[in-house]
Amino acid sequence: MRALTLSLFLVSGNLSVARAQTAGTDGGVVGPEPCTSSDECAARHGRGSVCQEGLCQPYQDATDLFIAVGLSEPSEVPPQPFKPFLSILPVVGSNPTQGVLAGVAVILGIYLGDPKTTTISNVSANILYTTKNQFLSGINSVLMLENNEWQLQGDWRFLIFNQDTFGLGTGPTPVSTGFTPGASTGFTLNGFGTTSAIEGAQPMDLNLLRIRENFLKKAWLDSFYIGPGFSFDRYYAIHDKLLDLSASPPVVTSHYAYSKALGFNPAQYNISGVSLNLLWDSRDSTINPYRGHYGSISYQWNPTWLGSAKDSSVLTLEYRGYFGLDPAIPRNLIAVWFLAQTTVTGQLPYLGLPAIGWDAKNRTGRGYVQGRFRGTAELGGVVFANVSTFSSAPVSYLGFFNQGSNLFDHLRPAGGVGLRFMMSRQSRTNITLDFTVADKTFGLYFGAGEAF
Repeated sequence: MRALTLSLFLVSGNLSVARAQTAGTDGGVVGPEPCTSSDECAARHGRGSVCQEGLCQPYQDATDLFIAVGLSEPSEVPPQPFKPFLSILPVVGSNPTQGVLAGVAVILGIYLGDPKTTTISNVSANILYTTKNQFLSGINSVLMLENNEWQLQGDWRFLIFNQDTFGLGTGPTPVSTGFTPGASTGFTLNGFGTTSAIEGAQPMDLNLLRIRENFLKKAWLDSFYIGPGFSFDRYYAIHDKLLDLSASPPVVTSHYAYSKALGFNPAQYNISGVSLNLLWDSRDSTINPYRGHYGSISYQWNPTWLGSAKDSSVLTLEYRGYFGLDPAIPRNLIAVWFLAQTTVTGQLPYLGLPAIGWDAKNRTGRGYVQGRFRGTAELGGVVFANVSTFSSAPVSYLGFFNQGSNLFDHLRPAGGVGLRFMMSRQSRTNITLDFTVADKTFGLYFGAGEAF
């Protein structure tokens, strides 16, 4: 059995601000040089360097939220190593997975080396509670050490969670009644006979502890990295709310049937493994890039002797590219993001299968319930366009379109609009507010940073 989940996003529109400071190159900031045009600066140092007052200087918004409300003054001082750009903000939002949510988010940008040769690092953390009685906490980080010699990637989470699942694939509802993808009637499971079909959502409770770290060493051309990683996911306190084995016929959920058929404990399981990671990263920022490329290949092996419920391996491919539209306003750009993930050997437990909304930043499949589409392989893509319209307001407009398909047969469209508020112009940290509409669902997403 193999199901493919594909999600495709198209994002367009952005209103922004322009202001320059001191000059920059990939991986750091350098001193100003004479120039006659922003095209000349972009050719020398890459997009993000603009010509102002006859000197190549890095582009920077003229203002941000703190300046706009009078809490700080514009600063012309170049960035300093180990000086944090810290933002703490309340979070309020609503989406199909969590209902109404509230909490606090902390965003930290910092140079962990000489800004002339070191890309800015970022750490984001949040603690949230929702009207669906969910507790969400997590820390996501990308740390660039001195001269970008090391890149350390982290994704730590603890969730007391509940969600609806819909079986495997992206076909018509019910996506999978029980274990067989695409079936519309009951199925036969050893020990239970022919089971009852389940229409639509299958609610379940679960807790998740996740610890993921990659340790990548620069190996070639200032942009190529290689290194190991470790990943531990523990799913426990799993409860299928619709499961009723005493009914006649028995009501068996997709999660329970999958788990029993493949030999997993339906109440808890671990995925624990080590990975080999290859990365090309030439972005000029880990928070809000204006130029560069990010491409990674990761092979993760999950052996039982490391604590996994079953032996398995997973291959993940990812690409992000940032292409400028106007050398004078580097935030005018088109960015693309592609993500592919598949099991290579063995079997993953149901909740560990590739699914929308479970990437490192929970950005895939917005507008749909997190985990709405799930399968043994996943392919996703995003196109994101920022187009400057205003010259003095730290507010952006965002429009986007999303659709997904199973083996390119079943389209799942979604669309929406959003706003971007420049919170810290020196670290390029945005506050994001996106409204999405999908098939019978909608969401209001509040966050910080950028889509990818």
